[in-house]
Amino acid sequence: MNLKQLPFCGEGVLFAIILCVCAFPAQAEEEARDDDSPIIEELLVHAHPLSGGDLAQSISVLDEDDIARATGTTIGEVLEGTLGVNSASWGPAVGQPVINGLSGTRVLVLENDQETMDMSTTPDHSVTIEPFLADRIEVLKGSSTLLYGSGAMGGTIDVHTNRVPMQLPDRAITGRAMLRTDDASNGIYGGFRLDGGAGQFAWHADAYASEHRDVTIPGYASIDPFAEDDHHDEHEHEEEHEDEHHEDEHEDEHEDEMPVKGRLENSYAEYEGGSIGGSLIFDRGHIGVAVTTRDWSYGIVGAHHHHEEEDEHHEDEHEEEHEDDHGDEHEDEHEHEEEGSPWIDLEQTRIQTQFGLHDPLPSIESFEGSFTLSDYEHFELEGDEVGSYYANETWEGRLILQAEQFQGWDSAFGLQFGSIELQIGSDEASAGTSESQYFAAFALTQKRFEGFEVEAGFRVESTDQESPDAVSSDFLATSASLGAIFFPEDAWRVRLWSDYSMRAPRGQELFSENPHLATQGYEIGNLNLDEEEAFNLSLGVTYEQGPVEFSANIFRYAFDNYIYQREVEGTIDGLRVIAWVQSEATFVGGDIGAKLRLSDPDTGFGSLLTIGYDRVQTDLDDPSENHLPRIPANRLMLGGEFSWGNLCTRLSYTHVFDQDDFASYETPTQSYDNLDLQIEYSFDFTGLEDLTLFLAGRNLGDEEQRSHASFVKDDAPLPGRRVEAGVRLRF
Repeated sequence: MNLKQLPFCGEGVLFAIILCVCAFPAQAEEEARDDDSPIIEELLVHAHPLSGGDLAQSISVLDEDDIARATGTTIGEVLEGTLGVNSASWGPAVGQPVINGLSGTRVLVLENDQETMDMSTTPDHSVTIEPFLADRIEVLKGSSTLLYGSGAMGGTIDVHTNRVPMQLPDRAITGRAMLRTDDASNGIYGGFRLDGGAGQFAWHADAYASEHRDVTIPGYASIDPFAEDDHHDEHEHEEEHEDEHHEDEHEDEHEDEMPVKGRLENSYAEYEGGSIGGSLIFDRGHIGVAVTTRDWSYGIVGAHHHHEEEDEHHEDEHEEEHEDDHGDEHEDEHEHEEEGSPWIDLEQTRIQTQFGLHDPLPSIESFEGSFTLSDYEHFELEGDEVGSYYANETWEGRLILQAEQFQGWDSAFGLQFGSIELQIGSDEASAGTSESQYFAAFALTQKRFEGFEVEAGFRVESTDQESPDAVSSDFLATSASLGAIFFPEDAWRVRLWSDYSMRAPRGQELFSENPHLATQGYEIGNLNLDEEEAFNLSLGVTYEQGPVEFSANIFRYAFDNYIYQREVEGTIDGLRVIAWVQSEATFVGGDIGAKLRLSDPDTGFGSLLTIGYDRVQTDLDDPSENHLPRIPANRLMLGGEFSWGNLCTRLSYTHVFDQDDFASYETPTQSYDNLDLQIEYSFDFTGLEDLTLFLAGRNLGDEEQRSHASFVKDDAPLPGRRVEAGVRLRF
């Protein structure tokens, strides 16, 4: 399905709809279901089928207001202010979440309890979720393999979007919309979401579109921008190549390779996407389906395009072709593509069904399930030449039975099964297909005693992998957990969690044998990889009394057969060789945070003061390495929120410390400070919940900021000082 064929998409239509929504009449609030409409019992699926709010694991929840105020373009950016969560930046288009130092295949990102089914577990590939559309984001810090499989070994992020409605709305139609722009990338974003229902039918529709040019940065993109620039030592270079090159020819050849100051080249992005869904709600449950499509393209920052003769030969031809297809108005928009800079063209269609049923059988309290089908592909291109091709055709089903309470124990049992067909190659024709089928069964139980609560669970998962050359690998992963929550007083919670988890290797870890533009390396899989094993321990303490909140968490993850990428000797096609290997590894860290709420009823003034600190350290049992790569640096975060009437101001300061523990092929990362300021003013209108104007300044100190969690931090810093402005509304 082509996104542009959907009736609510396209930039012009999208912005027109937003303007119409801004003028939505007062009757929207007054319209409601008839008084005679049946009252349907609410059926909600949460990240944990048994919990009513208390979990032995550390969990953070962002509500709709938190998400809106973050104004991030990626899920990693939105969550970066959460303790224990970082973003592995590949420029503004890609922000992969990092939980307690773990990322990639060990952090599972879900949408409505189902995998995103994209390629975001590998570097430079975006998570295909639009944060603005979310109602709630739940971050489970720690292994949740029992519920979601081996991909959730380090943590889970579940984004709830209501694309498959699970209950009838309180009003005939509700919605929200946002327009946002910024000066750093001359970017503009527009999106809307509508939810409604009539009788026993509930529906949902959303769409978004955005366009961002290269972002501004302080200084040069590269840490040493002249390291490979021949103009830096022009005379010495002329003497060395005097017999081969004339000075004028040399200058012409490298003119385009001069570093650019103040701009992160190839950091542009264009997104559009949307979804429609509907559900039939009946007295004892619901059943629904949603279709989601996305069409994204963005530059790969930090990767350098080749200057071969054939690229020059194709340049003029590509410019003419591009001009004919898109006209002069898009000439600047696709400048990078014309020059041969690497970029990604991504498309995905995702169909998700969900159902829930109350009291389906004796002794069964609920029966819930979902089935998701995804068709994903993207090309990594240099200009109009395909460098790499990735395709991921996936389907997955989940079934959960929750039993009635027996002698105080709440229990749930589930099945999860699916298939993945992964294609990776230098182009679509040469891409080989690896296949993976998996089947898992799991059980969870918990019981509340006087003064404490106990949780336990078990999962067994079988995975069959087959390479493009029909080489088969079978894996059996088992996981078990035991946790407890203690309630010494009403205001205190003490959480203790332990689990043993296993992860089967992914197809790209086993079968890769291809160049990767983003990492500038030739990636080699390893058919000899064994199941990854981890024994995890965590301890958390929370206190909440009146205006004061406090939390502290510590953890230790001990891995056997930890799977990671390491540079090895030699080159292939002029690229460094990056191989998948295994070793023992340990992660140790924690976070601590506090909040203080103050208010004055007489003046209407309120404030919220926050402080937080997190850190993680690793140890690697590898003769050639002491530390794992791309481990985030320690952080100190301070914040203040001040409100008076309809005016709200937020100030946040973050100090990111030096990162001196790094892999042998990395460089240390210097500390930096970040200061953000956001001002909002909300208006009250009849028929609207609120209309909010916002103005935000990011990185007000215009500091050079480099994230050690990023593959390209030496060549792609975070954006410099920038101003964002926009409008949000809800009705």
